[in-house]
Amino acid sequence: MNFYAQILAAVICSSVLSHPVWAQTFKMSCELEGVIPALDDRKIKPEQVVVEIQTMGQNLFMKVVGSKLYTVQASSLTTEEFVGKNLTSQKLMGVTRKNKTTGFESEIRIERETVMMTAFNDVEYRGKSVRVLLSGPCIRP
Repeated sequence: MNFYAQILAAVICSSVLSHPVWAQTFKMSCELEGVIPALDDRKIKPEQVVVEIQTMGQNLFMKVVGSKLYTVQASSLTTEEFVGKNLTSQKLMGVTRKNKTTGFESEIRIERETVMMTAFNDVEYRGKSVRVLLSGPCIRP
């Protein structure tokens, strides 16, 4: 069983055995670099972040926890406010979501082989709507 299959199995099993609703949160550290293409490819100081992964039923939830520009949250869940989609495949684990009102999107992907993360998040930055692109390696626990 590969690394990500083990993560999902552990999260799902712990959910079934210990919590009827939420699975245990799997956490992984990543060293990310950010850039804002709309602002002449402005680079953002690299940052150590934590990626949190959970499942609930058929839905996958991923969150990058860092400073304001390094925080990204996405899930496969569709609600009145967001449309979510699971992007998980044999090559990667990922989710994307779009805010129905603002059109802002967020996406988190982790490549299975290299454990490289890429993510983006649409935000208001200095009065402009911009997309923040993040990428970097993660460390298997």
